[in-house]
Amino acid sequence: MVNSFKSLIPPLLLAGIILLAGCSGSPSNPAPPPVQTPVQAANQPAVQQPAQSPSGQNPASGAGTADNVTTVAGQPQSPQPNRVDVIYFHVNQRCVTCLCFEERVNHVIEAYFGDDINNGRLTYRVLNAQQQQNAGIAKTYGVVGSQLFINTVVNGKDSIKDIQDIWKWNCRYNAPSFDLKVRSVIDYSLKGLK
Repeated sequence: MVNSFKSLIPPLLLAGIILLAGCSGSPSNPAPPPVQTPVQAANQPAVQQPAQSPSGQNPASGAGTADNVTTVAGQPQSPQPNRVDVIYFHVNQRCVTCLCFEERVNHVIEAYFGDDINNGRLTYRVLNAQQQQNAGIAKTYGVVGSQLFINTVVNGKDSIKDIQDIWKWNCRYNAPSFDLKVRSVIDYSLKGLK
């Protein structure tokens, strides 16, 4: 019995290392190539989609700029309003900390920023960076794992910030403090709108 247990140790250690590496927020661990199954697509949560992605590109077409967008009828649209885009990216392999990030950011958005969402000053999305349909925006943001980004868009110009500090904010063990810090960075970005 002892010998059979000893033979299981190397495979179990390797499996643990692989699981930990899959959820790393470290820029030195790039996400694996995008893979999507029909089950994953069906299980994605519904989130608010803004009309434009960073740099004014339409996420569906990947073309156009905020100052040069036309409708299907060929009529020019007005540029997108100044706003703050909050995006939480994750990968297929998720750890409890990454799941905590999503849960707490969702809570902060729902509890404190409903009016900003409704009036268009704030957009919020949760995206799987490994899904093919999100490849363009993940590349624009430079996503490498589970990350929170805040993009302040003023006069059609993006100011994208990777909020790496969420890894230090102790989400799993001090949710109120984590919530306060997330709320603070969003409030700060909203104050930057004119």
